[in-house]
Amino acid sequence: MSMFREHWIGGLVAYTTFFIISVIVTLVVPILYDGVPQAWNPTIPAVSDLIKIIGCFAVAVLFGLWPDVDIKSKSQKIFYRVLFVLNVVLIIFFQRYLESALLGLFAMLPIMSKHRGWTHAKITMVLLPSVFLFIPIYAGYPEWKSGGNLMDEFNALRDWGHLSSTVLSGIPFYVAGFIGYATHLHLDGILFRSRKSQRQKARASQ
Repeated sequence: MSMFREHWIGGLVAYTTFFIISVIVTLVVPILYDGVPQAWNPTIPAVSDLIKIIGCFAVAVLFGLWPDVDIKSKSQKIFYRVLFVLNVVLIIFFQRYLESALLGLFAMLPIMSKHRGWTHAKITMVLLPSVFLFIPIYAGYPEWKSGGNLMDEFNALRDWGHLSSTVLSGIPFYVAGFIGYATHLHLDGILFRSRKSQRQKARASQ
């Protein structure tokens, strides 16, 4: 099995397993404990929200492939095509030039690093999926997008109830991205293995 196929299947299987277990637990807990709301579990979308569920599965698969964008690969081709389409949409349909420029800047970072560099780091596995926590915050506070002053932004953030619910809306996607990323690093021998085995596998792949 090629590494590309191994990674996308790995991300899909890992998230499917997590999702099924989470759905079962989400449904069982309110039955066992009175007073627990049906939507108590923030790590997965509501079972009735099919679009978000599909989105989470897509995120898990894509993040299972993403670390290999630092080398010429199928993963790199897929992601740069996706980023190109996103840039076109941001510029033509939304006139979001700053966001488009930032996306383009970010797209250059992986190809400027060595293979199995920062894209294969454990800290990146934790931090990169957090983009799904910041996007809802950015989209939910027009003061940030309209170039309001610092006082406007501070006043917007004082609504902690709104802020917390906004962050919660991104948690299912964060979890999906984290699981996909962790699966990739595990299959590459970076998680739960010694540094010696990591170096051996890295040499074998060169």
